[in-house]
Amino acid sequence: MHHIKRRLLEKLTVLAFTHKNFYLTELGKLVVERQQLKDRLHALLSQAELGIEEVFYLSTCNRVEFVMTTSQAFGSGQTQLLLETFYDQFSPTQLSNLAQFAKLYKGQDALEHLFRVSCSMDSMVIGEREITRQLRQAYEDGLEFETTADFLRLVMKQTIKTAKEVYTETRIAEKPISVASVAVRKLIDYNFDEDAPILIIGAGETNTLVGKYLKKAGYRNFSIYNRTLEKAQLLANYIGGQAYALDQLGQHAQPVRVIFSCTSSTEPVLTSSVWEMLKGDGAFPTVIIDLAVPNDVAVDVQHAQDVEYISIDHLKHEVEKNLQFREQELEKADLIISKAVAAFHEINRIRNVEKALSSFPTQVKEIKNKAMQEVFSKELQGLDAATLALVERMMSYMEKKCISVPIVIAKNILISDEPGKGKKPVAVLPS
Repeated sequence: MHHIKRRLLEKLTVLAFTHKNFYLTELGKLVVERQQLKDRLHALLSQAELGIEEVFYLSTCNRVEFVMTTSQAFGSGQTQLLLETFYDQFSPTQLSNLAQFAKLYKGQDALEHLFRVSCSMDSMVIGEREITRQLRQAYEDGLEFETTADFLRLVMKQTIKTAKEVYTETRIAEKPISVASVAVRKLIDYNFDEDAPILIIGAGETNTLVGKYLKKAGYRNFSIYNRTLEKAQLLANYIGGQAYALDQLGQHAQPVRVIFSCTSSTEPVLTSSVWEMLKGDGAFPTVIIDLAVPNDVAVDVQHAQDVEYISIDHLKHEVEKNLQFREQELEKADLIISKAVAAFHEINRIRNVEKALSSFPTQVKEIKNKAMQEVFSKELQGLDAATLALVERMMSYMEKKCISVPIVIAKNILISDEPGKGKKPVAVLPS
């Protein structure tokens, strides 16, 4: 039975690029604006060698995914061709490098992946509800562009239903489990104004996440310093703000209320001498959140009177507590997803039967019309009006019943054939 079920889903494929194997600022280069999306998706459908029957495109701050149904096996060759077709502005070298970061999910693995994505079990921050809305919008775009059809409709209906169940029946969204998210939560507790000047030292992955959460929280006054100015500029473009080279840090002219620091330096970046040039009049303490290992902030600065210092060790302790809590909830979510996958197999089987019988009503109607207009036309001509009307009503009644009976029988057979259920006699009674 298991191998039969897998065949029912083998057409579902997901091609994914995520933050787990692709640097965030580089991931942004894969994002396609909505006004271009329709043409690019139709280009994929028209590429016969890909064999794509339905497709939609999901783009979030930390993932780009193609959700597809295919008429043939989808492997590395098809992945390369898809990228060439969709990203025709990229060079062959760029496309080749890009393909190395692709993660391909097929069949039941693809379905489980979508379910996990929909309830943020596969996100940077587990429990972040925004991904459900983004996934739904991506599908609705495909619907509007006419690049999706019946199978992905079924998939998405079950996907959104599963996400709602996970968020309703578990507490997966209650406590943050990334250092970046906890750090920003800590800052929010200080109730700074949205225009409070925030200085970000380092433009790697951690501070990119910090910037994302800060922007989402409504903060908008950023200055980014990094050893490589180009990376600082990428982050500045991503969240808004000004970019500077790290060696200019001591020359920062604006007042500083908040500092996030995370560099790969083996020595403190925020030394006492740099701090003397950075600090203001001391009327308000500066909150410094140090996410680096080893610490970016010198010990004497950590204990300065005009500093509220938060170390990564403190944040990790809170993350660990939250992680233990969420791991218990993840087990509950996994059970919900397993049940949802099993339920989809039955939904898909029943839908396949419905599609197979979709022409049956037309065939029955044609038989009725032929009986009335050809086979028994002479006999019917000899009937009075009342009798003829009765015959027509009887034939219409028989037409409806003949259409519904096979569908009911097929559904009952499928239900009685589910694993764990014994065979039952099927009876269809007239009503």
